[in-house]
Amino acid sequence: MLLVLCLCPDFGRADEKRHVVIVETMTLPFLQSTTAWVRKGLLSLGYKDSEDIEFTVLNAEGKPDRAKQLLSDTLAAEKIDLVVTIATLASRATRQVLKGKDLPQVFAIVADPVGEGFVSAIGEKSGSNITGNTHVVPSEVKLRVVAQSIANLAISRPFRMGLLRSSYPSAISDARYLFAQVGKFKEIEFSELAFDYAPGEAGRTEMREAARSLVKANADRLDGLWLAVGPNQLDLQFIETVLTLKVPIIYAEGATAGKAGVMLGLRSSPEINGRAVAALIDAVFQNTPVEDIPVTRPESFAVGINITTAKRIGAIIPSHILELAGENIFR
Repeated sequence: MLLVLCLCPDFGRADEKRHVVIVETMTLPFLQSTTAWVRKGLLSLGYKDSEDIEFTVLNAEGKPDRAKQLLSDTLAAEKIDLVVTIATLASRATRQVLKGKDLPQVFAIVADPVGEGFVSAIGEKSGSNITGNTHVVPSEVKLRVVAQSIANLAISRPFRMGLLRSSYPSAISDARYLFAQVGKFKEIEFSELAFDYAPGEAGRTEMREAARSLVKANADRLDGLWLAVGPNQLDLQFIETVLTLKVPIIYAEGATAGKAGVMLGLRSSPEINGRAVAALIDAVFQNTPVEDIPVTRPESFAVGINITTAKRIGAIIPSHILELAGENIFR
């Protein structure tokens, strides 16, 4: 007698297809690439796109009310098995729509799941219908790497850093955590440069101009800038606008930051985040209760360094940080 063991995803009934809704916060390459890697990650786990899983992708265009309306309309019209949310705004809005429901939610690119109330601590289970992963490096780690990289510039006094942020949720929480930790590093002195978040394409232009005005007004008392996490530090035009003012950007996360001229950044990639979410979705589809799946952080991050910017301001990047950057060194 021949026994054949099939190591394939268990979908329940043989003819059952899962319907997954993906809610993206806005149009930014990092977010759409993450969505693409969620789907690729599921393919690599043995799921067949359009056969085993049907996807509906919604884009909130940076507007919470739009996210809630799109999702509510989709839930009313179709049977949904799971909702994936990409970035903080979509994740927060979806949480409000799914409150009191059993439908699983898996989030990605959320800077502060604890502050959002999704989970009590990173690595813990939510105890409810939500799990996911955060893409952000811990604040103390970021500060330590930057402090080591500008140590020779902060011998007589701290390096005066403008922390440039919008009122976007993840930017606010990132700033809060950075200010809570910066006292441990005598090399860095923060001043907060805050402006209002504005949604949509018109909002991006508005925020670029707001940031430009803030930096220009404070340039004389700044040695450099730190861009808080959120949509602005993923917007290449935002970075380029700020850099025209000749105040160096010392730190910003995002794949394009180093190429644009930002001196230093620690970042996760869309592939890392997308595959992590795919693994969480797979766990849910394998009948693990979503409330029992811990919220995670990526196990690895890439270091990006712009050597030209470092040389221009006279920073000496330690050799161990240069080694971590590998091929992510830009000129």
